[in-house]
Amino acid sequence: MESPRPTCPLCSGPTGGWSGYERHLRDERDRLIWIPRVRCGACGVTQALLPWFVVPGRWDPVEVIGCALGMVAEGWGHRRIAKAVDRPETTVRGWCRRFRAGAELVARVLLAWAVSWGWWGWELPTSPLPRCLAAVEVVAGQWRRRGGRVRSWRLANLITGGRLLATNTSVPLAAGRAWFWMSAKSKQEVPNGP
Repeated sequence: MESPRPTCPLCSGPTGGWSGYERHLRDERDRLIWIPRVRCGACGVTQALLPWFVVPGRWDPVEVIGCALGMVAEGWGHRRIAKAVDRPETTVRGWCRRFRAGAELVARVLLAWAVSWGWWGWELPTSPLPRCLAAVEVVAGQWRRRGGRVRSWRLANLITGGRLLATNTSVPLAAGRAWFWMSAKSKQEVPNGP
């Protein structure tokens, strides 16, 4: 299967195939998935093309992480969440910390996309965690309204470039930074769901 060839996020040069690697994904069972890579012909930088259900640096699919983040926003503790999603406590505690640190910025980015797709609304939670969850659902609702099937957390992961749980939220979510997965051309090429 041929992988997509996005333009280079650093110099906008053309990219070509550059092998790939196997990566663990812990779902109902631990499995290996193939991650294709591309290399920029102009600057030589390589990029991994993660599927939109994979969060960089995490073994779990975005739906499992999203379920846990929903529980965080409802006030659950990490031990209770770990039991509910059947994941190690230390893993879930890390998700909770990252989500609390970046929820406000992620919500802003997702709501900006929803507005650009025609959404308007006034009744959003004011605290960061519930507001972020509402933003995930709002942006997915706007996508569905435009005719596409989508899983909410997969779309949020795609829009944020996999930075839902990023340690450094200044890139690529910072204003004025155009990354290839957020360009107008890429938005048109995104498949209509899983």
